[in-house]
Amino acid sequence: MTFVVVGLSYKTAPIDVREQAFIPPDAVGECVQRLIDRGLIESGVLLSTCNRTELYALTASEQPETRLIEAFGLWPHQLPFQAWSRCAYGLRGDTGLTHLFRVAAGIESMVLGEGQVLGQLKDAVARARQGGVMDGRLDVIMQAAVRAGRRVRHETSLSRTPVSVSHAAVAKARELLPDISNAGILMLGAGPMTEIALRLLHHTGRRNVYVASRTTERAERVAGPLGAQLTSMDRILEIADQVDLVMSSSSAPHVLLDAAAVAEMQVRRANRPLLIIDMAVPRDIDPAAASVEGVTLLDIDGLEQTAAQNRQARQTSLPAAEAIIEEERSRAIQALQARAAADRITAVVHYGVRIRDSVLERHLKRVAADDATTRRVLVELADALTRRLLHQPIEALRHSAEDPLKRTHISEAFGIHQD
Repeated sequence: MTFVVVGLSYKTAPIDVREQAFIPPDAVGECVQRLIDRGLIESGVLLSTCNRTELYALTASEQPETRLIEAFGLWPHQLPFQAWSRCAYGLRGDTGLTHLFRVAAGIESMVLGEGQVLGQLKDAVARARQGGVMDGRLDVIMQAAVRAGRRVRHETSLSRTPVSVSHAAVAKARELLPDISNAGILMLGAGPMTEIALRLLHHTGRRNVYVASRTTERAERVAGPLGAQLTSMDRILEIADQVDLVMSSSSAPHVLLDAAAVAEMQVRRANRPLLIIDMAVPRDIDPAAASVEGVTLLDIDGLEQTAAQNRQARQTSLPAAEAIIEEERSRAIQALQARAAADRITAVVHYGVRIRDSVLERHLKRVAADDATTRRVLVELADALTRRLLHQPIEALRHSAEDPLKRTHISEAFGIHQD
């Protein structure tokens, strides 16, 4: 059984490619199940965010990375295969495990150390568990990865100063809007990224903040405690004159503001400078809006400069984080090896009991039914012999965690063949 990672990320694909590769949460389970049904994987977890779409899976197939990349047509997406094959990567074994753990710890994130991906990974694991597409072995791996991410957040300075795309966006807004404390702000969407940005802005004492979302209940829950005002998408033009900054991070599958809408906002604002930061994938703002007079438009890739600065500041925490990752990765491997040994021990015991019972049954037929003493002695003798004969193989299996070859030889000696 091989652990494999297949996908793409901001490191290999620009935002327009990642947008097309994005898989909505309600389609993830069906995608993984389809790969299982085709015999490509045994179990899997699919993580699809603004910065990466990656499948973490266990498979018994040959050349799993190549096969899964070729099977991208089975994934629900809008990306041409040529673009996918150009940007996709496949990792297996220890390399794949290390990558997963680094993702959970935020080390592979656009903004080094950001904590949002850990929550996204936990959600992906929960969906896989609920959908029945993740077996016990992959569960051991994913739990270890989440545990590693949690430890990095709590035990290193990388986590004590968590940085997300929302942090980078607010930092960029402060850089480009020196008087941000007096700026009017419009937030499009009410998801986790919006909530983080709102909290950061709230700490600056901002009160002139609007939140527009398709989901009123969620928007009320996010905006209310942070002193923001609710508005609707169709009232954006009415408040345009009060807005200096638009931050967008909705989960809408289509553009929320096209270039014409942004141009109309600028007419109402007399073309005063307007900063728009689009954190969404797929994008909420039409890229053509960047050509509208007075508009500065940044998308999620435009935050890379801020991300690079954060990486440099956090480099000193990397050794400690990587030590935690290696520790938890080793623990996961040991747990999987112990699990494999336990399965074989059970199989060896069942084998011995089956042989004991079949032989004992033949000999008991030769003893009179009322000869209780002889029958008891035969049963005790059979039990004792079975325990003595199985003791050494069982002990060897218990201590075979680091010697899979020994485990295989013992299993084959008892006619047991397992993955």
